[in-house]
Amino acid sequence: MNSALNREIEEIGEECSVPGWDGYGADAVTAAAIAEARVFAETIDFSRVVPEVGIEPDGAVTFEWHRSASLTLSVSVQGSGVLHYAALLGTERICGTEAFRARMPAVLRDLIMRIEQQDAESFAC
Repeated sequence: MNSALNREIEEIGEECSVPGWDGYGADAVTAAAIAEARVFAETIDFSRVVPEVGIEPDGAVTFEWHRSASLTLSVSVQGSGVLHYAALLGTERICGTEAFRARMPAVLRDLIMRIEQQDAESFAC
């Protein structure tokens, strides 16, 4: 696992472990969500893009691949064995739910690759 990503998960787990961590009544992140986020992070190919990690007000850990306002993927990890995701790829909007069993779901792997490819194409001469 990417050590910087692992540190981020640990830090946000500590910072957001109490209810109201955001000052607005957000739910605390659970140990189950943090544990599942660590496992999810291990399934990510770090060859090109490392996602940003955060916590949602419902206590889910989020992984976000954000390249621009029209090129984004967000995956929510709640610790329940289910991943929720939403992507914006140009004018295309994709969202769904996938079971998570310690392997990157094919649909998410494909979405990450699409973001990486479109990002690489935007820098081509």
